[in-house]
Amino acid sequence: MIVYDTKNWANTLIKIYLSFNKAYTTRVLFRDIIYITIYAAIVVLVDIHILHTLDIDPLFFSLLGVILSLMLVFRLNSSYNKWWEGRKAWGALINNSRTFASNLNSIIPKEDIETRRYFATLISNFAIGLQGHLRDNVNFEEFEVYDQASSERLNKARHVPHTLATMMFEKMEEKVREGSFTEFDKMNLKVQIQALVDILGVCERIKNTPIPFSHNSYIKTFIMIYVIALPIGIVDSLHYYAIPTVTLVSYALVGVEVISEEIEEPFGRQANDLPLIHLSNIIKDNVFEALEVDYSMKVESVEVDNKFIVIIH
Repeated sequence: MIVYDTKNWANTLIKIYLSFNKAYTTRVLFRDIIYITIYAAIVVLVDIHILHTLDIDPLFFSLLGVILSLMLVFRLNSSYNKWWEGRKAWGALINNSRTFASNLNSIIPKEDIETRRYFATLISNFAIGLQGHLRDNVNFEEFEVYDQASSERLNKARHVPHTLATMMFEKMEEKVREGSFTEFDKMNLKVQIQALVDILGVCERIKNTPIPFSHNSYIKTFIMIYVIALPIGIVDSLHYYAIPTVTLVSYALVGVEVISEEIEEPFGRQANDLPLIHLSNIIKDNVFEALEVDYSMKVESVEVDNKFIVIIH
């Protein structure tokens, strides 16, 4: 995600220049505007030097422009709503992870470093696993490692975030059976783990529900018709000035559509998509701090009398 000063126009222009090779909108828009400008130049030159007959009533563009502007506003709002809903989901994930970690901190004894480390690892890995899951590329090297058994289980999982939530439920039940957690603690923690699973479902719904094809293709067709007809309609009155006019109008129309295409998929890796890695790191830092455990703690599983004992040092 591009971070910039909203009140500094010069900074914004510099960001546009620096992000040219990274931003999807800038690359695609620049390419399309070049094609449109070449087309407009051909139409203008042919009309001025060869045909002298191209003309369309300006009322056509007035009526079409009003309809097109309304459609583009609706298109941009639909895409932005998906982007904003994705941001709200990750905001809720941050808040719920903090609440979950703070609640666990009040329940788990200070000397039970193993349990604290286990939950801190799972909660932070849930955020990391979710961002990888949404981007179809879970990178296990980014995970905090608790022990070999947990790592192997996650490596074999087909749905990593859901597996992590399942492991949280299992650990909670284990602590209830041991007597470390009460039934009231279980009810409270169950709601908080369920909240993480609900956020997972929301994010998957956003990712797997694109803007309907008919809606998307209809607007693109409308823009194409308008851009094709525009130089034909204004060349008689503007002559060579029709070329930059078509370029500027097309920049506005095509730009809105290209921006909508990018932000309707908020979990991608484009420059204007949500900064999921940054948000995941915030969750990891907050959770480990709340549970008062350190990243540097090493965890080893040692087999004693056919039982695995976890050693933290």
